[in-house]
Amino acid sequence: MSVVRSERGTELLVAHCASLDPDAPTARDRLDEALGPELARKLVSALAAGATESERASGALRARAVFAA
Repeated sequence: MSVVRSERGTELLVAHCASLDPDAPTARDRLDEALGPELARKLVSALAAGATESERASGALRARAVFAA
């Protein structure tokens, strides 16, 4: 583990804080914009195919995750 300050840590923190903004676009909104609504729907459906019905019904798949690399 390095004690040298890393810019990646700052970037991850900024991305996380931005994800908490209720006015920020959701991952689904960003997918719709990037791929178009039809392809985005197919992709999300395919990725959610392994989820249980209770997970889909509870909204667990609507969680706002941030992935920053």
